[in-house]
This record gives sequence, C-alpha cells and structure tokens, in this order.
Amino acid sequence: MRLTLLGVLALATLACCQETCHSSDEDPYVLFGTKTAYTFANQGIPFNRAHDVPGCQPIAIWLLNRHGSHNPEADEIADLQKLSDLKNNIIANYRKGNFRDTNIRMCPSDVNLLERWEWNPRQNITFAGDLTSDGYISTQQLAQAWKQKFPGLLTDNLHDYVFKYVNDQRSSTTFRAFTEGLFRAREDTYDITKENDEKLLRPEKFCSSWINNVEENNDTLTQLRTFESKQEYKEMISNISLRLGFNYDIQKEIMKQMYQMCRYNKAWDVSQISPWCAAFSKDDLKRLEYAEDLETYYKYGYGTPMNQQLGCTGIKDMMDFFKTHVERAAPQQPRARVQLADAAQLLLALAAAGARRDAAPLTGDNYHSAVAQARKWSASAMAPFSGNFAAVLYKYVARKYDSICVITVRRKRLFIQKCSISDAHRTVIYKSTTSIRCCSWKTRDR
Repeated sequence: MRLTLLGVLALATLACCQETCHSSDEDPYVLFGTKTAYTFANQGIPFNRAHDVPGCQPIAIWLLNRHGSHNPEADEIADLQKLSDLKNNIIANYRKGNFRDTNIRMCPSDVNLLERWEWNPRQNITFAGDLTSDGYISTQQLAQAWKQKFPGLLTDNLHDYVFKYVNDQRSSTTFRAFTEGLFRAREDTYDITKENDEKLLRPEKFCSSWINNVEENNDTLTQLRTFESKQEYKEMISNISLRLGFNYDIQKEIMKQMYQMCRYNKAWDVSQISPWCAAFSKDDLKRLEYAEDLETYYKYGYGTPMNQQLGCTGIKDMMDFFKTHVERAAPQQPRARVQLADAAQLLLALAAAGARRDAAPLTGDNYHSAVAQARKWSASAMAPFSGNFAAVLYKYVARKYDSICVITVRRKRLFIQKCSISDAHRTVIYKSTTSIRCCSWKTRDR
C-alpha cells in the first residue's frame, strides 16, 4: 500500500503543485525555542578550545547549566499520543486526494516519512520528563567540553566541586550524566558535595508576589494573545490545515501539539528528519519560535520588571561564591559551583544579569520590525537544551589584589567585568546589581 501511495502522490505532484519538502531541504530551520538542540544553538562556537586570559589564572567558576533533551512531561503525553490518530487522518487525506481548491502540499517523501512515524511506547508516565539517551550523552559531552575549556580549574579533585540541583528524577539523572562526563568511570563520585536547593533553582515556586503578579496574571501573556490574533497567524493555521489535506482549519491546540512533537523529535535525534516538521513551512516555524519568545520575554524576561528581581537570586549566589575567593588570599575549595536547572531559571538569571536586552520591547504587533527580526531575546539562543550561563573568576598573576570576571553564555564570551577589591571599596561586580531588589521569600500556600 505504501508503494501505491507514493505512486499516486508522484502523479499528483506532476499535476500541481506548490509543495514543501522538508526531507530534501539541505538548510532546514532548526531553531525551536526552549526545545532547540544544543548543537544547533551552538553552531560556530569552538567546542573544545581551552579558554585563556593572558596574564591571568582562573581561580573559580560558577555554572548554571540546563538539562539536556527530555521525554514529554506527564501532562503532555495523552495529547501527544493522539497524534497517531491525526497521522492516520492525514495519510487518508492524501490517499483520497481530499484537498480544497489549493496547491499547497507536502512532498511524497515527507508524507511517506510521516506515515512511518509511530508513538514510542517508552514515552510513558514512568519516564515522563526524564532525559532521553541523547540528552544523557550530550550532558556527558558538555561536561567534558567544560573540562577541556578550563583544564586547570575543573580538575579530578572531587573536593573542588559543589553541585546544586532539585530533588527530582530529571535533575538526578542530569547530575549523574554530568559527573560521569567530568570523571569518566570513577566509582567514588558519591563523595562529591551536592545540595538540594529548590528555593535557589526554582525561585518562581516560592515567591508569592511573582505567582500573583506574573504567573497567574492574565495580562502577562497579552502580547502573545495579540500575536496569535493576527490575520497572518490565522492564515498560517489555514495553510497548515491545507497542507495536511483537511477541508477545515484544525484547532490551534492541535497545531501546537504537532509543533511540540516536531521539535521533540528533532532534539532527540539531531541527525534524523522530524516527520511532524513537514507540516510547517520555514515561515511557520519562525512565527512559532517568535510566539514562544513573546511568552518567555514577559514570563521570565525584561517584559515584566519583577522577573529581574526574581532572577537575582542566582546572580547573588554567584557573587557570594566569588566573594569568598576574592577576599581570601589562600586558594579556596570548592573552586566550581555547578547548578543544574531548567529553562525558567536560566532565562531569569540572564535577565537579572542584563544579558541580551533589546533596545525596544518585543510585542505582538512588531513581529516584522527590524528589532524583532534581529532580536537579542531568543529562547533558542538563550535556553536551548543543555544551555548554560557561566562566570569565571580570574586572578592577575602579577598583581596582588585585582581580579576579573569573564561571563559566558553557551561557552561564548558575553562580557568581562573588572573585580578590583581593596579596603576602600567593595568589589565592582557587586555594584552592577545594587539596583536589583531580590524577591522576598514569602512562601505561598498552595
């Protein structure tokens, strides 16, 4: 039956046709917001090159690292499983030639690829949210890359490290993968200092003011709703429906489920074509990426001022850690503080640090503006799977008191801050955040 379907599709293609062909695209669009594979967000950045600052010696590193690709969350599984029925309906549409008066199609190879897609039974409640095999391996590789980048700082001495993460399955798996990458097959890694610190790594769950004014405030996503109400967004859904052979517009939520499966599949295996991505054109994928950027910009970024107050918990942790090393002449342990977190905390910390701030706010009306098209705030770039935000404290070799702090995002240098200290004044790096007021910890009854 599959050969017959391909033959029919080939004849139909000759008779029309404006078609998308994801499976033969040599330059596919692979930036999928917070579900972007690290390798796509990290293109062009040297992977294993040692990082040297002339005349300086690294003495401490603070690292906030997001987990790698993971299985669907527990609350996603039921809806994503329903895509199996949707797939069958799409294939039936192509067999029957069930199209409106349109020339929008998927190419035969894309349809064939979608026909072979099946729901993986491993994507069940037992493994919900945990790292995939690719997520585990990429976490190991990233840890090895950090060690190669700072060989004199990230040593084999277990006492040089302290890890912080929350007590859940994904974070525990990430800790295991990261430490395996650092120390290979050593059996004594249970001696590594580790702390469960949910208030630090998930501050949004403990700040009642943020919960009331951001998370549960309908106004937070006003710009996203504005964007989704635009005629071009509605036409996008219509064109996707046409491409799938439906005589009606599919629901927006179904379209988003296809997009979620598209980007999950691509993150799980970057070398393979994601079948569900064939439902979208490149312009569609760019619009959906922008939609998530609007959501994260107002929920975790500069669109809501309170977010910087919330994110400063991570920055304060970094400064306190470096303060110990700056104010004491003798080498201190631990030298590396590694925090394993999620996308929300990574974005909050970057906003608190003032990273990737645009000259004008992102809105639902300015998608086609120069600011939006060249925007700095991009979840694909800032918080892909395995995304990271690091600060390294260096000491001048020939000078007694001065030190500098090198800040990097995804191992790419972001800026350098001088950290001079003397009896007359405090470290400069602390001054840069004195205007940020941290959220007070008032636990909400939930």
